[in-house]
Amino acid sequence: MKTDRRPSRGKARQTEYDASSRLTEIAVPLSASLTPMFESLEIARDGEARVPLNKVCKQLLDRFSEFYAVPPPSVKLLGVRPHRTYEGVLASELLGDYTFKLTQIRLWTRTPMQRRWTSSRTLLSTLCHEFMHHLDACHLGFPSSFHTIGFFERTHRLYLGVTGQPHYPLAWSAPDGHGSCTIDWPETNRRKRRAQEVE
Repeated sequence: MKTDRRPSRGKARQTEYDASSRLTEIAVPLSASLTPMFESLEIARDGEARVPLNKVCKQLLDRFSEFYAVPPPSVKLLGVRPHRTYEGVLASELLGDYTFKLTQIRLWTRTPMQRRWTSSRTLLSTLCHEFMHHLDACHLGFPSSFHTIGFFERTHRLYLGVTGQPHYPLAWSAPDGHGSCTIDWPETNRRKRRAQEVE
């Protein structure tokens, strides 16, 4: 995961980016009401059938939307992820997206090269990510919904709430020459282990 660059111009866009980056904490629904849905998502995914999986995703989105008092987005599940290769090697792929005008989330259910079903945790993580775009635009006052540190931290909290895991903050690298930051996965995983030990 990598943050977007801070806009180089446009005062309103810069202000939105900075406010989104600062907002790292957000209330999330109680895990007790969400973890059974994650279990249902795992079962539906293991069955490798889009209709029941779509139903569970819709139920999760409805629960999220009810909690935040926003209109629920629609969700559409598709097949193999759009991707690009370079000399036969995967170069990029799209796991999901959110269309602001349609308030629609799309998730792709199969990996690009081997066309295997996406893992349940990747599906959930993508669903939470795309819902956060919806929440940014409909509730938090971030119409551009930049990928800021705050955006990823808010998504992370929602994902942990669904899976019933204790919270731990993501670790970030120093900004690169363009001002973007990437996840420091080794340190993030250490934080995860420490949080689980405390629990």
